Amino acid sequence: MSQPMRPSDSLPPHEQQAVAVYFDGDAEFYRVFRASAVQQFPVDLQEGDAAVQAGDAQALRRAAHTLKGVLLTLGYAELSAFAKQVELAAHQAPWDEAVAGWRELCARLVAAFGLA
Repeated sequence: MSQPMRPSDSLPPHEQQAVAVYFDGDAEFYRVFRASAVQQFPVDLQEGDAAVQAGDAQALRRAAHTLKGVLLTLGYAELSAFAKQVELAAHQAPWDEAVAGWRELCARLVAAFGLA
């Protein structure tokens, strides 16, 4: 006889790990948080894009920093690490590098979460 499927079993392994580490095993709470984050991502991307248009390194740094934390909490460690690279680039790299990093981060976020 097979065991009943736990709510987190339908999540990819990296998200199951996030449920265990950051959500005390509460997969439903994770799903609610994830849905809220995915809904917020387009706003975050717009804020970063506006920072790029304005040449505002501090605003771009804040946008990347916010994404870094949320992505880590969701279990997307590689995307979080990339967001950290963009955050650092906005702080200390040439502006062109920060902008290129931001654009790449946007593309990766769109792909990972199916954003339109």
